[in-house]
Amino acid sequence: MLVTKRRGISELTGTLMTVAMTLVAGTAVFGYVRTQANLSELAYSQNVGGTLNFLQERFVIPLVSYSSNSVTIYVYNNGQTVDQFTQVEVYGPTRSALDVVFDTNYVTINGPSSCKATLPAGSYETPTLGTNTGSFSVKLNYVGSITLKLPTCTGMTFQPGNTYFLKILGQYGNTAVYYQGM
Repeated sequence: MLVTKRRGISELTGTLMTVAMTLVAGTAVFGYVRTQANLSELAYSQNVGGTLNFLQERFVIPLVSYSSNSVTIYVYNNGQTVDQFTQVEVYGPTRSALDVVFDTNYVTINGPSSCKATLPAGSYETPTLGTNTGSFSVKLNYVGSITLKLPTCTGMTFQPGNTYFLKILGQYGNTAVYYQGM
């Protein structure tokens, strides 16, 4: 009589391997879903935090003082967070006569057209704009000031009898516009 020995995987071993593969696949899927959920949660919290910061950032410009080639802007913080500023635009009744944008790194002259240029901001802003330590900021319920110097260029001065506009941009996107006849 012929006797054959069974060689191969028994039913018990096959079942254990199937359960093990299912657990490994389930753990991999769980890890992927958990990572995606964490990323979504982080993005949502940053979005909500940005909205809250935008709502807490409030400021007004109560006073502006002009000289022939500089402007001192006084900013009052009536919000719920320390205000920092990233850009100030100074322009005249027609932007072609005077339009200068001061920001964190540069001073961009858009008008008059004969003076168009981009210059390093350092010597034109006191204190400097930006969100770094030492940049222009205003504490809660305080008034702070920044002096902006116009770049040297023929015809680029503040002239009596004209109305000049200032637009200041806060760190979280709020703006304040101020205009005054000189």
